[in-house]
Amino acid sequence: MNNQNLAYMILNDSARITQAITTGAAWEIWMQVELILLFRQAGIQAAREVPYPPPNVNWRLDALAQDNDGRYAIELKVESANNAGAAVLASAQQDMNKIVHYPAPNPGSRWVVAIGYSANARHALQGYANDPNNHSIYHEQNSIGVLVTTV
Repeated sequence: MNNQNLAYMILNDSARITQAITTGAAWEIWMQVELILLFRQAGIQAAREVPYPPPNVNWRLDALAQDNDGRYAIELKVESANNAGAAVLASAQQDMNKIVHYPAPNPGSRWVVAIGYSANARHALQGYANDPNNHSIYHEQNSIGVLVTTV
């Protein structure tokens, strides 16, 4: 799996994501579960809320996935009432600082995924991805934007 595969896997679920968004705040946990189910449907082993190794054992990785090509440590941020608009990018950047403390899978990758739906959030995520120094990709479908940053 690569970052493009991950982004498209999420975007192919944009209709269900839109329905989840309309339920209100705190849909990030739903998205964690949905992501694990998407992985499993694709034949990728996955688990959520995996503990970080010492000394950060109180931290939890949102998702850990594994296929024949490697392992993938994933932190997830979604736009919600608590981090609306460009604030979702700031929250994702906090996760970028966090995930560096999870050992880099070899082979594999560490990714931070941010999902936005408002014009402000999508614009912020796209702007972040436009800087090649940020090692990010961004794609949109049905007014859902997905940023995948490799850390």
